[in-house]
Amino acid sequence: MKIANSTIAMVSNRTYLERYEKSESLKMWVGNTRPNFAGENQLPGQTPMIQPVPSLQDYIVELSEEATKPIPIEETENVDFSLSEEDKLKIMLIEKFIETLTGKKIKLNVGDLKEFEKDCRKLTNEAEKLQNEAQRNQAQQNQAPQQQGWGLEYDYHESYYESEQVSFAAEGVIKTADGQEINFSIDLNMSRQFMLEQNISIRAGDAKKVDPLVINYSGAAAALTTTKFSFDLDSNGTAEQISFVRQGSGFLALDINNDGAVNNGSELFGPTTGSGFAELAGYDEDNNGWIDENDSIYNRLRIWSKDTQGNNSLVALGQVGIGAIYLGHVSTQFEMTDNQNESQGQVSQTGIFASEKGTVGTAQEIDLTV
Repeated sequence: MKIANSTIAMVSNRTYLERYEKSESLKMWVGNTRPNFAGENQLPGQTPMIQPVPSLQDYIVELSEEATKPIPIEETENVDFSLSEEDKLKIMLIEKFIETLTGKKIKLNVGDLKEFEKDCRKLTNEAEKLQNEAQRNQAQQNQAPQQQGWGLEYDYHESYYESEQVSFAAEGVIKTADGQEINFSIDLNMSRQFMLEQNISIRAGDAKKVDPLVINYSGAAAALTTTKFSFDLDSNGTAEQISFVRQGSGFLALDINNDGAVNNGSELFGPTTGSGFAELAGYDEDNNGWIDENDSIYNRLRIWSKDTQGNNSLVALGQVGIGAIYLGHVSTQFEMTDNQNESQGQVSQTGIFASEKGTVGTAQEIDLTV
């Protein structure tokens, strides 16, 4: 081929992006209740609530002139220290008992006996208090799992992202010496991406628990997988390793951004507010105590579940036969542990739903350990 002449136009464009992120947090506390740390459960733009501190003036009490006068103390009556026959017998028995133990003879007076009886009554009262406290502790242990009395949460996140895109375009006319004319237009796109991410999450003591609402559409109670999945349950920008519900159950979800996926805990019911049932009740437009087809949110609600391979599924309530979800619920504290007896979560509340087939199933709030 011999080129006679040509008209060529070419253009290219390149974009390059590099991003590095690193975050680290450590939270520790002592006590049976995890405190709310700064920035948690706080709406955007909301300032922390400051409780007013009472001044000393609030505790000042003025006494009247009458109240400042000294109170005369009446003389006490003489106490009768004479011993009854029963008291004499008590003293004799105590003396013999001490002599048997120590091998020494002693002589007790009336004051010793009174002091001894006083000590006995005191010991009896202390024993009764200890017994009552032990009974209360046992009752609390039967109602709730044992608390460690302290907690530690450590999170580390580091990521590096790099992307590059180059586009090339050319068009023109090529004429050859033998009269051939070539009109052309060509495009070429090249792109690459690279991402490196590292997450470390350590929980010790009374680990934080976050409670999403679960629908048991298969009829059985919710159960958790031993396999952990990476998911930002508390919507803090860092993914935690959590157990997922087994087949037959799924998390109730609201796909807020309509992207066909559950991105973090803000699209579930419970992790943000601490009560999934209460959060769902905010959408009961006709105030009949149910989330049903009378409420506009019904058609937007989804059941988020995973299969045995970990593939996600997001289906509408009607697809699994759920007609309405009752907003009433009761406490059903039940610890969910693995085969090593390590806590994976805890069932805290249970309610019901009605199916299109006329049957009833259960809905549960599960406090997942994160």
